[in-house]
Amino acid sequence: MLEESEDYDRFAEDDGSGWMRRLTPLRDELMRGDLRPLYLGWLAAGDALHDDVLEPEVPCGSADLSPAQQALVEFLEIDPDLLEAASMSSAVATSPHDETLQISTWLDTWQKADMQDVLKTIALGRGQEAERQVKSHYAAWLKAQRPTSSGAARRQGAELRGLAQSAAATRRAREAQAHAKREEERRQKREGELRRIMDSPDKYWKAASEQASRGSASGYEKTVSQLKVLAEGYALVISPDAFDRQLRRFLVPHAKRAALLRRLAEAGLWSG
Repeated sequence: MLEESEDYDRFAEDDGSGWMRRLTPLRDELMRGDLRPLYLGWLAAGDALHDDVLEPEVPCGSADLSPAQQALVEFLEIDPDLLEAASMSSAVATSPHDETLQISTWLDTWQKADMQDVLKTIALGRGQEAERQVKSHYAAWLKAQRPTSSGAARRQGAELRGLAQSAAATRRAREAQAHAKREEERRQKREGELRRIMDSPDKYWKAASEQASRGSASGYEKTVSQLKVLAEGYALVISPDAFDRQLRRFLVPHAKRAALLRRLAEAGLWSG
């Protein structure tokens, strides 16, 4: 029963309309002879694949899935690293330009009588029936043109899982590199902001003092926030000791504000 399956939470509040809209194009893809959805269905077994099971032939274009096929990957929850590993031996898919040429070649094989039959069907108001006939005819022609084998060695389940582990390691390294780059960009941006503040620190000390003079909790919070920024700026441009000296001077008119001093101590800016 659905209530007992691990997918209950996933589907309990989903009426399926969103998935159906995204997955419906798969039918036309299959009719055109695109075998990628079938391969994805096989790949969905993931860790359940036996070590010695032999994979089906990898369809062309498995590294460049259609939107509907990408939705199928999400729906079946296929391990992205396993998909990456599986697509390594996939040939490049036919481009839209090449497919147009394919269709032109296919049309040249049509008999005049067959074309007339399709046009008659359309003229009789049975356009959907005619479309099915044309698509079926094209799919059969494509299947006949497809070589019986791509020549690529078919892999076993154990090999695919090993390749997936390698793909995962590569992905993690790539993500770590991207994260390091983002952090470096963030650090440089932050340093630029701090250096601009330190071009005229007196303005920020004055603003912090004005907030402290309000004598309110919100004013103290803003004071602490501003002083934290100044502490960063002094540590970057001058020294922490220079900040401590300036902070002592700053606190002279605010020495009796116990709530402010407590907040500064909690923030690690003041030790009394």
